[in-house]
Amino acid sequence: MKPLLISHNKKKQELDFIEENEWIHAPVNYVFEAITNSEWIDLWGGGPSKFSAKKGGKFFLWDGEIYGNVVEIIKPKKISLTLREHSWSFKWKDSYVVIQLSEERNGTRLILHHSQFPNKTIQKQYEDKWCEIYLGPLKAYVENLIDLENLEKRKIQKQSR
Repeated sequence: MKPLLISHNKKKQELDFIEENEWIHAPVNYVFEAITNSEWIDLWGGGPSKFSAKKGGKFFLWDGEIYGNVVEIIKPKKISLTLREHSWSFKWKDSYVVIQLSEERNGTRLILHHSQFPNKTIQKQYEDKWCEIYLGPLKAYVENLIDLENLEKRKIQKQSR
């Protein structure tokens, strides 16, 4: 398994949103699947999960600890979601997440923008959560998947010689 180290914007977040920018050495369609396909989500560690990848679809991660609705989905380039935690007060509004994906340098550029937090304490918690429990495991999973596929292709090529 590759390490879960990913770049993280450690500068103090004085704004009312979080933005994470990560390059992943995997095709954009793999990254999209790892975000929107429950089977893949469960494999990289976000499960048990359910993700209905359509506008108006519902999702939950980590057995319902985090859940929301799909606001917009443009395969394989963009996903907009409402998001809340099971522990949040029912009085709090949902937060809002936009994930944009684009092909870049033989891989995928992922830009995550999270806004409309119920308060600054919740925002502060998410500053580390996105990298540690979401982006890091997702990135490691798809990059290892690509490494395994490339290894298998090389084995097949050697055998056919």
